[in-house]
Amino acid sequence: AGARPAAHLHAALHEPLDDVGAQESRCSGHQRVLHGSNFYHRSWDRPVLNRGMLRGLGSILVGALVLGCTPATNAPASSSPAGGVIIDAAPAEADEPDDGDGADEPAPVATGVGAPTQVDGTINERYAEQTNPKRWSAQFEREGREVFDRRDEIIAALGLHEGMAVADVGAGTGLFTLALAEVVGPKGQVFAVDVQAYFLDHIGQKAKKAGLRNVELVRAQQDAAGLAEGSVDLVLMCDSYHHVERPAAYLDSLKAALRPGGRLYIVDYIAIEGQSEPWLVEHVRATPSEFREEIESAGFRFVGAREGLLKQNFFFEFERP
Repeated sequence: AGARPAAHLHAALHEPLDDVGAQESRCSGHQRVLHGSNFYHRSWDRPVLNRGMLRGLGSILVGALVLGCTPATNAPASSSPAGGVIIDAAPAEADEPDDGDGADEPAPVATGVGAPTQVDGTINERYAEQTNPKRWSAQFEREGREVFDRRDEIIAALGLHEGMAVADVGAGTGLFTLALAEVVGPKGQVFAVDVQAYFLDHIGQKAKKAGLRNVELVRAQQDAAGLAEGSVDLVLMCDSYHHVERPAAYLDSLKAALRPGGRLYIVDYIAIEGQSEPWLVEHVRATPSEFREEIESAGFRFVGAREGLLKQNFFFEFERP
């Protein structure tokens, strides 16, 4: 990872690094889906075209492919050769252009009224710089990290049952993904959602080794989780919501993905000035109550907080009306 300011030294040495679903998405990348014992993957930066296909493509599409990008589309998710679904995260609609005065406005932070449209993304730089999933596994999946130590209790509190469709959003190294897949069983489905392709590849390898056939890998963007509308019963975000750089749009995408009555569970650090460790207050952009207001403003109904289970993290439950 690159050099960090001296003010971050304590955090760099001691913070229990968190799973992340929030990195700047790029046009170049891969997306894979685990179907049975095979991986089907779609390469965005190495499109393969035969002559017949090229003759049928317009100049705009060809230009986009040369640049290594998949053009934005509202088409349904495509299917793999064996019927597995490959889910693409379509970006949210672009903001209106500015008034041309040339002034650069600072990124907004949580104000207690609604979710910000954009927040500082420097929190995610290290995940783009350090791409070895084994290194992150050593940080995420270790004794002493609260959500690792209490992972069984967290999963038990979700009220899962066989056949459910669940999204592990900001899946990171898959701390919860495989356990969720085991609970919902072969008739259920678990979507591992992350912006970083190396995390998804790592989860896919773990799922294949474990013989789990109900895990799908979803490449997200900063403003969209990449899940199909009405596709899931429950979303879990563990120590990842504070990494989302475009919270308002991202929450809209989660609301669309959840079926009516579906649940959104947020587990994240408690960062309160004067109560929490200084590095946490600097690392996490808002307090639990501010995060709650953001999520409620996106149209979710607050169900309650799971008190007593965790000390370093809050555990909120929301419902999609």
